[in-house]
Amino acid sequence: MKTILSLIILFCSTVSFSQTAESVLKSLQSKINSIADLSANVTQSTNGKSSLSGKLFFKKENNLRLEFGSQTIIADGKTSWNYDQKNKKVIISNYDENGAGLLSIDYLVNEYPKECNLSLSSEGSKTVLVLKPKSKKSSTGEIKLTINKDNLIDKAVIMNQAVGDMEVSFSNYKLNNNLPESLFTFTAPEGTAIVDIR
Repeated sequence: MKTILSLIILFCSTVSFSQTAESVLKSLQSKINSIADLSANVTQSTNGKSSLSGKLFFKKENNLRLEFGSQTIIADGKTSWNYDQKNKKVIISNYDENGAGLLSIDYLVNEYPKECNLSLSSEGSKTVLVLKPKSKKSSTGEIKLTINKDNLIDKAVIMNQAVGDMEVSFSNYKLNNNLPESLFTFTAPEGTAIVDIR
């Protein structure tokens, strides 16, 4: 009986630790880099409060649309538009992949990990990839990515001393639906105040 129990424990340990942080990251990168476009439902909260729900659209390369109620953020890889429908105002800026942080899937998955020490933890049956910046001067902070069995991100948690813990959850992914380019451009409606800081 002890032998069987030892074998079960050994098997479970082998299965649990057969994955390394590097192999989990590689699987995530491979999945994300194989996707031409995606859409997903998004929920964001900071320090467990003020939840926002919306929709994320992403298309290579760095085309992004994020809709949160009356706020819409659009980027085409060169220009970003931050449109506040309620106040009829849009701020136009140059797209900054590094500054986009969580909003740039490419930066989050392919670039930021190069600046970090990687480790693994778990959340229930899901794997959590922990990205801890090597430099204490990093403005982004530690990020925990909860990854599902399809090698997609279920949740991203950014632990930042300046703003606190920001959690973004993703659900209802739809992949490779040939999203139209028109989703990633913006024309200000008549009467919109335009602030162009490019």
